Amino acid sequence: MYFFILSIAHFNNLTFGLFVNYLGDAHRIDILTTTMFFCRFRFFILHSSLALSSWVIVLAGIDRFCISSRHANRRQFSTLKNARLAAMIATMICCIIYSHVLILFTIEQTPTGPMCYAQSGTYRVFYDFLFLATFSFTPPIIMIIVGLATFHNILQVRSVINPQITASTSNHSLHLQKKDRQYLKMLLIQLAFTVSLTLPIAIQKLYATFTQNQVKSASQLEVESFAAQAVRTLTQINSCLSFYLYTLSGTIFRRELIVIMIKLIKFIFGVNSCIYQQLQRTIRPTSTNHTMMIGRHTIDATIHHK
Repeated sequence: MYFFILSIAHFNNLTFGLFVNYLGDAHRIDILTTTMFFCRFRFFILHSSLALSSWVIVLAGIDRFCISSRHANRRQFSTLKNARLAAMIATMICCIIYSHVLILFTIEQTPTGPMCYAQSGTYRVFYDFLFLATFSFTPPIIMIIVGLATFHNILQVRSVINPQITASTSNHSLHLQKKDRQYLKMLLIQLAFTVSLTLPIAIQKLYATFTQNQVKSASQLEVESFAAQAVRTLTQINSCLSFYLYTLSGTIFRRELIVIMIKLIKFIFGVNSCIYQQLQRTIRPTSTNHTMMIGRHTIDATIHHK
């Protein structure tokens, strides 16, 4: 559930962030400062989605922390119902927090041309600190804490010796070795990249806000413009990196991706196509080995239980 909401947020980031910036930087098509409505609507969707992407990862980390715990009471919090409720509340809060963008953002003239951003003055300082707190500072700190706590839970589960294993902890340990272990690995890698790719843009925005009234030379303006584009690119890389991270780090994600590709090829080319037949022969040994591994773990669990 969390990864699904994260995918939607990243899609919004790429559509309203990367695509709009690409039109302006590569083709000099500035659609951002043409109308006040699009200026405000774009930043509302973009920044609320950026904040939501960070907090969804935090919620996913808390969920993995609960499911990796040895305590049954904590594991009961990790349910699909709670995940849907938490994702819905996070989406509503992010939209409410950034709702003032629809009113207080404006188009102003700058030495480099028209710019759509928060109104100059106190509100811009407030907004930059808000963006820092909700996207680049607070979520990464919580991600690090939750990631370390989850890793501690994994070490505790691995350190349980056989005489101390009960039916509950044995089944829980075996469960972690499969699907949840893959999710934990994917999540921890996502945490590391999110922290390193999102913090620079908040620092750059704070620097630009506090130095906006200083007299700057043309060369300094060029350097700052290049730095702003660089950190903006890092943020957009974070939005499009999830697919590659999940594909490289998660066997479950790769297996589901192959299944989707097979269904798509079957729909386009038909069952009798050579491409579909080749993919079927490729995926069948993987599925067989996966079934054998599940059977072996079930037998081992039965032996330990006895």
